[in-house]
Amino acid sequence: MGLNGVDNGRIRFDGVRVPREALLNRFADVTPEGVYESPIDNPNRRFFTMLGTLVQGRVSVGGAGVNTAKVALAIATKYALRRRQFAAGPQGEEQLLLDYGLHQRRLLPLIARTYALHFAQDVVRTQLHDVFSDPEDDAQARRLLEARAAGTKALATWHATRVIQECREACGGAGYLAVNRFAALKADSDIFTTFEGDNHVLLQLVAKGLLTDYASEFEDLDQLGMVRYVTGLAVETVIEKTSAHKLLERVRDLLPGGDEWDQEAGLLDSEYQLAMVRYREEHMLAGVARRLKAGIDRKRDPGVVFSEVQDHVIAVARAHMERLVLEAFVEKTRTLPDGGNKVALGLLCDLYALSTIEADRAWFMEHGRLTVQRSKAITREVNDLCRKIRPLAGELVDAWGIPDAMLRAPDLVGGA
Repeated sequence: MGLNGVDNGRIRFDGVRVPREALLNRFADVTPEGVYESPIDNPNRRFFTMLGTLVQGRVSVGGAGVNTAKVALAIATKYALRRRQFAAGPQGEEQLLLDYGLHQRRLLPLIARTYALHFAQDVVRTQLHDVFSDPEDDAQARRLLEARAAGTKALATWHATRVIQECREACGGAGYLAVNRFAALKADSDIFTTFEGDNHVLLQLVAKGLLTDYASEFEDLDQLGMVRYVTGLAVETVIEKTSAHKLLERVRDLLPGGDEWDQEAGLLDSEYQLAMVRYREEHMLAGVARRLKAGIDRKRDPGVVFSEVQDHVIAVARAHMERLVLEAFVEKTRTLPDGGNKVALGLLCDLYALSTIEADRAWFMEHGRLTVQRSKAITREVNDLCRKIRPLAGELVDAWGIPDAMLRAPDLVGGA
């Protein structure tokens, strides 16, 4: 579909001998006598240790997804700030696209989410540096990095695919012209959702880590044993940690305002926003654990049980990652010195948080976390935030520092 300069393909060797010095033998070796050796005795742990090197690629692909989204949004936003269409005022002057409420709704929440993923990617990059520069091999830190890198990569690359399509449409017919870059962005970045691991599989990795609480025993199991462990012993652990009364106590501590928190908590209070996404993650994790345990208690095949709850498993992983992304954004905003940048990022952080809650309002309403009135208030607040951010839109995309040569959309952003 794209990346035509990359020589992916098949190669076949016939009668070729590979010399011993060409062995990739960091984790295993073959002696001159032909004996296979490895310092990692367990074959499954050895396999997953070797796969762990993929984490660097996943961090890179996740970053590429974020940067691709930035390019698409920069093009579409700059176009919306110069393109006028339809007379909307009493003076008869045609209105800029970005002055239309719908256009703000289409682009500005995506800009907010791109900033959020940028800061989440910063956290992963820092963890990557710490893990790979540490002379000691910290297995716990490596597992945490692998899970976070997998989840961030999934969210960032799905986001890039969505952003490119929305931005292409937001530029109308001009966005369909190959000269204006979207065709190449779409073709070359679509592979990101399956590069370095299919996103759904990566989210299962995240969820399994949550269910097992990163237990070291997890590494020593074969595929069937892994399923049995996740749906057996690990579930017992999760159930114990998130039993009904403990879950309710934890959630009650998280939510401001006591029993009336839903009506009283401020929508723009970051503690309220964090409490909402944390509650969703806790509730989903406890729910999927109970479903897994119930299936095993009925002596059903663990593989079948796990397959039946896979949609729930993916939902847990998504909720977990969106919580981590919001926490990264909130933490970044809090650490900034007072001033215009902090105010601007605060508006973006609120927009990301509330648009995330709005997008899953059905779940929050089903589980009693949103009243109808509260849900409508969130939508009004998202619209209001878009109006407040509108004057900053040009500066927000310029802050990414993308050179004109990288935009290459002459019909949309001028002489770039």
